Amino acid sequence: MPVAKPLEVHIYTDPAFRQSPDFSAERVRDILGEFAGLASRIALGFSRDAATLDAALATAEVLVVVGKLDLVDVAARAPALRWVHITSAGVDRVPLAALPAGLCITNARGNHEARTFEFSLTALLMLNNAVPTFVTQQIEQRWAQRALEPIEGKRVVILGMGALGSSAARAARQLGLEVIGVSRSGQAHPLADLSLPQARLPDALAEADFLLITLPLTAQTRCLVGATELAALPPHAGVINIGRGPVLDVAALAQRLEAGQLGGAVLDVFPEEPLTPASPYWRTPNLLVIPHSGLYDADYVPRCLRSFFANVSRYLDGEAVENRVDPALGY
Repeated sequence: MPVAKPLEVHIYTDPAFRQSPDFSAERVRDILGEFAGLASRIALGFSRDAATLDAALATAEVLVVVGKLDLVDVAARAPALRWVHITSAGVDRVPLAALPAGLCITNARGNHEARTFEFSLTALLMLNNAVPTFVTQQIEQRWAQRALEPIEGKRVVILGMGALGSSAARAARQLGLEVIGVSRSGQAHPLADLSLPQARLPDALAEADFLLITLPLTAQTRCLVGATELAALPPHAGVINIGRGPVLDVAALAQRLEAGQLGGAVLDVFPEEPLTPASPYWRTPNLLVIPHSGLYDADYVPRCLRSFFANVSRYLDGEAVENRVDPALGY
């Protein structure tokens, strides 16, 4: 009986991507070793440059992308390719529209849940306790005492009710907040007191104490929260973004913060990263700049790799893989 040919799995790491060093060949093989018998069923390859990648694409059936990759003419370059796995929850760094129809695309959805819960909890409490304002006053060497209210009973609008939004909602409910979940469909969510479609976002914002953004970046979500939406918020409200930077018009947000028309903001993501030393957002009053670290933890890469190799086992056994991405929706 002929021996089955090993599944060719190629891992491309973008050298400019901050997490690339964490996806070393040694670490990948260590995690693979946790799956009994799987190493003998696959052939692993690695690249960090275009030439090595092109050579591998000629025969690879599975491509893992760490970071950004422009897969132009992938159908011609990778005739055996059947599956692309993206090692982040957001898939905007890979041009999904360029991929052939029918290609299986998966992501790392669900690997941020613990950090999303904790960071959402932290950011909401920081805004409610005026931490961005007090940091600004400290920089200005200005003592201005103010009365603060408990957070319980206030209202948070969570924009995006997927895996991140669900974890954020769990954190908000633990704090005693009323949760208004806003999503593309407006489908009822068990952790939301009220669920609304995105078309009702201005209505939701009008009575919000906090806006927490968890959306992925797609053509439909780019600049979804702009000047008009920010103007709908009450002047005391705070803004948190843990989704993708370009979903929020940060320039419009900064203008409202400068004018004292919002209570504060905690941003973990920005339209362009890292911020340059010349960026005005370092100096925007009542804005806390978090360097895209809120949802990242030391166990993320091992957890991501274990999730991927579990999917490889399913794939080889003819089972349905998890965390499939819909290219039409972009998530």
